[in-house]
Amino acid sequence: MATAMGARILVVDDSPTIRKVVSAILDAHAYQPVTAEDGQRALEVLDGGEQVDLILLDFVMPRMNGYQFCRELRSKPSLKHLPVVLMSAKGDKIRGQFVQQTGAVDAITKPFDARGLVAVVEGALKRQEEGRARPVPEAAAMPDEDALESIRPSSVSVASDPAYQRARAVLEIGASLGKTLAQELIRLPEIPSSAEGAVSDSIQRALTTGALRELLPHLEAFVRGESSVSVLSGDTAVISIAEVLQLLHLQRQSGALSVTTRRSGITLYLREGQLDFASSHGLRDEFLLGRYLVEDGVLTREALLELVADTGEDRPLLGELVKGAGLATEAQLRHALVRQTSELVYEVVRWKHGRFAFMVSELSPAAERAALGLAPNALIMEGFRRVDEWRLIEGSFDFDEILLRDEVAIDRLASEAKLTKQERLLLDAIDGERTVREIVDELDLSSFEACKFLYQFLNSRLVRRKAA
Repeated sequence: MATAMGARILVVDDSPTIRKVVSAILDAHAYQPVTAEDGQRALEVLDGGEQVDLILLDFVMPRMNGYQFCRELRSKPSLKHLPVVLMSAKGDKIRGQFVQQTGAVDAITKPFDARGLVAVVEGALKRQEEGRARPVPEAAAMPDEDALESIRPSSVSVASDPAYQRARAVLEIGASLGKTLAQELIRLPEIPSSAEGAVSDSIQRALTTGALRELLPHLEAFVRGESSVSVLSGDTAVISIAEVLQLLHLQRQSGALSVTTRRSGITLYLREGQLDFASSHGLRDEFLLGRYLVEDGVLTREALLELVADTGEDRPLLGELVKGAGLATEAQLRHALVRQTSELVYEVVRWKHGRFAFMVSELSPAAERAALGLAPNALIMEGFRRVDEWRLIEGSFDFDEILLRDEVAIDRLASEAKLTKQERLLLDAIDGERTVREIVDELDLSSFEACKFLYQFLNSRLVRRKAA
């Protein structure tokens, strides 16, 4: 048995990105990673004579899943005692149900950070070396797989089918372009304004899937820049942005990581693995730089509105306007940019669905000027903490609801003076007429902060829902 440091570890996962992330973490901590894309390939590697000290095993894989692999492993006398750590997005369920049935040493939940992974690996190797690993079952005694529903991938709905998604995207892009172009075309004297609908429909019919494929390279060149090269892409439902950021940080990559959904997108700019800047489109105003400048007391809301009154395409970025007008120091602007970029990372870590793509390219001028140099790992951990809080808050209320104040309870609390300034502002704004969203937008609070406060108000009976 090799010592913990320098141990050879077989990483089995059908995701190339996860194999890269885990291998990079192991390599950075002096382990020797070996990889396989599924259980069948892992068995071939082991049968071929590869000597390993531990197996990190994804549980839900095509061709041969983790349970099938363990059963085959336990049937081989020369391999049956190899320690296995299970990896799964259903870590708690896997840990409770399948660790004992497979004879695994431990289980770890995806997504995980580098410290958590290394701690599990070290613990598993130590238990194996000291003879404290659980007894491995005989292959014939392992339950039949038909009874193990939770290890099977969930069935794919029509809405998640790639063909359906492509068809829907074509329709949405066609409708958007048709409307935009028709409004310009009817300005021509040859086309009457009454024909706007017909022109829009015609453009939409012309924008077929084939036409989009021809346009795509030009659109990518416009968005990324001609010198950009895509080196990593995928679906956030399969590979979390946290894992992608950890990989890019470990490999000290420079470029732009974009994450997009049907309605919005966030782009994170990295330099040698550090986060220099973040931008977004299609998100709520709470993620705009102006909100943080107002919160920090650098600008008044009136001054902000005056600065952004010119909405022309050539208008400089807000940061440049504020700096050029002498309204903020370098330190004040940097503080606001750090807050904005951090909040965008917290937001994108929370996204369950979307597409990501990392482009190796020169940084945007805004990223070059910001040069924040933030460590992604700390932001990712805070993002995970917020995800946990969102799970508690989710379902308590929605942004279209109207809430009412309980004046008796509020008066009683006022004497105890327990509310912060932001909590007091939010509580005072609840008037029984405006929706939660209207109040949050007016106060320039983040959705996360507002939801956390409102959740506390509801639980402490300071406010209640307005009857339908």
